[in-house]
Amino acid sequence: MLFLIDYENVRNAGMRGVKYLQASDYLIIFYSGAAQAMETRYLNAIRNSGCTFETCRLVKTRKNGLDFYIATRLGELFGSGYQGSAVIISGDEGFQSLREYWQSRSKTPRRVFINESIERGIISANENDERTAAIREQLKNQDIGDFFTAYQKNQELRDLLGRAFSDTPFSNRTGEMLEILNGAKTSRRIYLDTLRRFGRRDGLEIYDILKSRVKDL
Repeated sequence: MLFLIDYENVRNAGMRGVKYLQASDYLIIFYSGAAQAMETRYLNAIRNSGCTFETCRLVKTRKNGLDFYIATRLGELFGSGYQGSAVIISGDEGFQSLREYWQSRSKTPRRVFINESIERGIISANENDERTAAIREQLKNQDIGDFFTAYQKNQELRDLLGRAFSDTPFSNRTGEMLEILNGAKTSRRIYLDTLRRFGRRDGLEIYDILKSRVKDL
């Protein structure tokens, strides 16, 4: 997927979701002297993704200068044979005309998308893949009261594990046990995940302690 970032417009907020970039993605950041700094966490995420990365700085300040840069670069890439989806990250409504042009000219439907952040752009492209599903899951709304109830139960379980394993060689690994208990739905799944995580010998010992000290296991 191709991402063209109107950084002067969206700034750091537009980089939300950069952690979902993949090596097959192409990211271009268009920026100016008025917006030339980005939070280190986003720059590190770009580097770690392995994506194709390019920057384009505005040479001379003019009204809508970066918009013309983005439109020109997109035309270059489509004209050179790029066949994938393109996402323009911007809050500028003027890009709708650019989208309408390519939607009418392209044989590929819904080829250009516009959104305010990388994660929202991935969602709008609606590709049927794991990262789209992962982002959708993270963007779901939850009832705050229900979350707090679950949080309290999780803290109680964390405290229980701390007491149960305080005098054992596994006292520093209760966080991993909590992950298993939160992720597994059945006793058998907990048993298998414990052996897989800790090995057969330690796993059996840990599971026996869990079974004797944790209710409903």
